Amino acid sequence: MLPIEPPRTRWFSRWDLLPLGVAVLLLFLLPTLLKGLPDPLPSHFDSHGRANGWTPLRALPALVFGVPALAWALLLLSGNAFTGTAQDPDGRKGTAMAPLRGLMSAGMEFLMLAPVAILRVGMVGLWGLLGMFLLCLAVGVGLMIRDLKGNGLGPIDTRHYRWGLFYVNPDDPAIWVPKPLGLGWTLNFAHGSSWLIMGLLLLPLLLLALLPRLR
Repeated sequence: MLPIEPPRTRWFSRWDLLPLGVAVLLLFLLPTLLKGLPDPLPSHFDSHGRANGWTPLRALPALVFGVPALAWALLLLSGNAFTGTAQDPDGRKGTAMAPLRGLMSAGMEFLMLAPVAILRVGMVGLWGLLGMFLLCLAVGVGLMIRDLKGNGLGPIDTRHYRWGLFYVNPDDPAIWVPKPLGLGWTLNFAHGSSWLIMGLLLLPLLLLALLPRLR
């Protein structure tokens, strides 16, 4: 009997056409959407809805297209980073991430239009775009889990995961353990050294947050 060749993973999927199509659509609509808006454009608001940050109109396309493109690239690389390893020997887990990658990136493209939506229709525009993004995210995660189960690659044992996110198992000596979906790694928070590692990882973000106050 001839050996069965494992399925070959593909870097790109038809789901990757979704954010590309949204980008082309927004490329045509953006001049109309920006027509008549102030320059610079209010792009950040406080809890009372008052603008406290502005973005030049010429920089908005970089946000609308650049930030989602970066997120798409990171998801593409992270999804294929473990192909050929013990976590994903034949690439099927990486392939299953395609719906999440496409839907999340497309939703983020619309979400980047929040400043324009707020000026056009008020805060209801922000909540609408945010709802669309969260819907895309939820559907993407659901389709990813469906594909994992369809390939016989359901999530690993999650008994020691708190709220599905934090792994706590004092009987496991490992500091780094696989994530619930088996792709990537997380810390075992039952050990003090894991909290030290987490603190070191968060230290740069804390310094950036405190820097304006220290000046």
